[in-house]
Amino acid sequence: SSNLQRLNGIHSVIEIDDAEPTDELDLSELIGRAIQLVEGSVEPRTWQAFWRYTIDGVGMEAVAAELQMSAASVRQARSRILRRIREQLGDC
Repeated sequence: SSNLQRLNGIHSVIEIDDAEPTDELDLSELIGRAIQLVEGSVEPRTWQAFWRYTIDGVGMEAVAAELQMSAASVRQARSRILRRIREQLGDC
């Protein structure tokens, strides 16, 4: 399912603090909620740039051309969204 791919992709790019032993299902739920909150709070094109570059693995230049953005904007979208997802997880 695309939701599972989404969680697996996010798992691999977010550095999660494993100090607290957490049930894998709980962690996936938390990440899923964090993704939804952040996705709903950013421009759709910013989210798409993050997703295409970070999760789909499309090259930065290709994503920039596809979305008519600069490569710097794609890189910025990635770091801003990852930071916000981590912040959401920190608040859980």
